[in-house]
Amino acid sequence: MAKLSKKPLVDRSILETLGETRLKEAEVLRDAGHYCGAIYLGGYAVECYLKVAICKAMDWDELRETFMSHDLKTLLVHSGLERKIRDVPGVQRSFKQISEVWVMETRKAIRYQDTATFKFEDARKFLNGVADEKVGVVPWVKSQI
Repeated sequence: MAKLSKKPLVDRSILETLGETRLKEAEVLRDAGHYCGAIYLGGYAVECYLKVAICKAMDWDELRETFMSHDLKTLLVHSGLERKIRDVPGVQRSFKQISEVWVMETRKAIRYQDTATFKFEDARKFLNGVADEKVGVVPWVKSQI
């Protein structure tokens, strides 16, 4: 069984700031034609906010080393929001789409993708799933924390 680390790694407020910053950077990259980078940073924003939700669920000011995963599905489970997202089908669909594209721990990891893999429409749809006020994962997670 995995051991729950008590070692704090990053402050919750820093994660919130990083999430907001990475989302803005993703939009800039999309608008500049850097679609793979836009998707990468958009997924990173989701990761940051899920880690903030974990801190809230655990009543911590700092994220513990144990939760330094990049797997969005795992982070959703640990955030305590897995059941709640089912009540919001649009957000649930967005999360599914994002987590299928933003893969980090395999040979298909987005950080190793050819920059020509994604086009404008891919980045637009991905960032819509991240940031849209009605179906976006980030606004929904923020409303839960």
